[in-house]
Amino acid sequence: MTRVSMRRIVMSATVGFVVVSSTLARATTIDITMDTSALNGVPAVLAFDFIDGGLPDNSVTLSALTSDGTQFSTLTAGNVTGGGPWTFSDAGGSFLNELLVTFNPMRTSLSFSFTTTDNPPAPGSLPDAFSVFVLDSTGAFPLITTDDPTQADALFLFNLGQGPEGLTVFAVDQSGFTVDASSAPIPAPEPGIAALLLVGAMALLALGRFARLRIRAPSPTRRFIELH
Repeated sequence: MTRVSMRRIVMSATVGFVVVSSTLARATTIDITMDTSALNGVPAVLAFDFIDGGLPDNSVTLSALTSDGTQFSTLTAGNVTGGGPWTFSDAGGSFLNELLVTFNPMRTSLSFSFTTTDNPPAPGSLPDAFSVFVLDSTGAFPLITTDDPTQADALFLFNLGQGPEGLTVFAVDQSGFTVDASSAPIPAPEPGIAALLLVGAMALLALGRFARLRIRAPSPTRRFIELH
């Protein structure tokens, strides 16, 4: 194997390792737990909105919802796929990607988690944003109001691209309703394909150098002839 080919292998494996590592580093998972006692016995709609702020593309994976209430129906708009878990994507410039989940009735608890690709916005773009609202049975008016400065009454806002620091939980106006959020730890990645390629390429490179040294080194017979 030539020196150029060996270098190409090492370079390709290194680039792959960097890409895999950076992808893992840009994933953020948030766990959400709600006390919904204020809405016990009341029908309500949870609205999950993923807004495209610009390039680059991002995605959000929302887990199935765990609740003692009765999940009645779902409705989606934009790039939302799945049935719990769901995946939201702004690929292709889809601005509003929304999931509406109707509970009839709500009860006292609700929990879920979401994971984002968390790519930071390009220059001139706003961060992609993920937020949640609690609406009445028509899906038009908020049942729970908050101190959201935009007056949209979001329970929280997650701006992608900042890791866990991108999460803002707003204060709820009603008693008997709380939102707790925590960042799930990201497990240390196991050696991936790129890492194994890198190790293998380095081993091949070392073997190639050893082989060249053996070829260049004079044999005992040759050394005897040259000395005599």
